[in-house]
Amino acid sequence: MLIGEVAKRSGVSARMLRHYESLGLIEPSERTSSGYREYSAPDIGRIFHVEGLRKLGMSLAEIGTLLGDPAFDPGRLIRELVETSRTRIAVEQQLLSHLERIDRLHHADGEALLLTIDLMRSLESGDVIQRHKAALGSGVDGTVPVESLSAAVLNESVLNAAGAMRWALAQSGPEAVRYLAKGMDDLSVAVRRNALQALDEIRRTTAKEELGPVAEATITASLRSGLGDTDLQVRSGAALILGQMGDPVAVSDLLEIAMDGPKDIEAAEALAAFVNEAPEDGQRAEVATRIMSDLRRHARSPEARVRFRVLQVLIEIPGAEVDDFIAELSSDESLEVAATATATLNRRRDH
Repeated sequence: MLIGEVAKRSGVSARMLRHYESLGLIEPSERTSSGYREYSAPDIGRIFHVEGLRKLGMSLAEIGTLLGDPAFDPGRLIRELVETSRTRIAVEQQLLSHLERIDRLHHADGEALLLTIDLMRSLESGDVIQRHKAALGSGVDGTVPVESLSAAVLNESVLNAAGAMRWALAQSGPEAVRYLAKGMDDLSVAVRRNALQALDEIRRTTAKEELGPVAEATITASLRSGLGDTDLQVRSGAALILGQMGDPVAVSDLLEIAMDGPKDIEAAEALAAFVNEAPEDGQRAEVATRIMSDLRRHARSPEARVRFRVLQVLIEIPGAEVDDFIAELSSDESLEVAATATATLNRRRDH
């Protein structure tokens, strides 16, 4: 079959067929007596192979290497193309996401648009100094979409840069809360830790009326979910923040930290706050009673370390009943517990 007929039947132009031939992808098996190219059935089959592989996204150079490989494995090729396609789709999806975030800002001029694009690019830079500077710039003028800044906060691994990003995000107010809340469910421990810190920063730096009930409820729910986290740092961090918020849900976790955790002093202060601020009746009074009951139980522990930590909590709580409790510990079999309790009792009585 001559080249014109092949082009007509295959849909591949004669010019492209000659280009394939120049690259060594296709070589007509025969020529007529007049010197015209004549394609056999296998030649035409190879043309369709080349076209099929092009439609799968392969370059002509890759096709040439592949068709020249006697160990060609179609299955491996498909798997590689699947992975390549997934990567390409992910890149395109990221681009689409960026464009949608920028579009939501409704920039009125090109200069502001270019600044936003530059800051977004810098937040994703491999240079931590660039990320740090971009975060500070975002916080000053708010030109970066909150969604982009939230993603940067969740994925930042350098402490200084993460701090700058959290500060910038806190300037945006409650809008970031919904993005950060998703980070509390992430598979990555690092992301969950970052989400916890960022939510706390927004909670601490945003006025209650500005935060609003929806964002406040979302923060509380996210922190409570952190109490069941597999990571000790997330778990204890969530408990301490909830303790600062006066949420009684955290009491059990705070008692555990106070008796056996790395942040026992902070937990002791949080537990004491529940008792000190408890009204004469109501839920907080019940919580205070429960805390004191649990402290009594822990004070009977055979471990001096646990009894000493009970004392750490009691030191933060005023009142005659607590003085009597401390007096009991002043005769503890542990010299450290007894000496600390005695000194504490003397100091409290002097005041």
